[in-house]
Amino acid sequence: MQTSRKTLGPAADQGNAPQLLTTGEVALWLQVAPKTLRNWRSAGIGPEALKLHSSVRYDRAAVEAWIGETSKAAA
Repeated sequence: MQTSRKTLGPAADQGNAPQLLTTGEVALWLQVAPKTLRNWRSAGIGPEALKLHSSVRYDRAAVEAWIGETSKAAA
């Protein structure tokens, strides 16, 4: 039995891409540990996070915008 994997980031099929991502999904996309992402969130840096009841989610567009802003600042 073959399992499918979600592709995150710009290579994803935008028609089927999830709009809200978990901390683990964003950490995988950014190639950092989930703990790093949580530390960034506590320090007020990194992509903007949303709190939905007791769950933290990241809007895909906000993460993409943050990547764009960050990469421009580093250039």
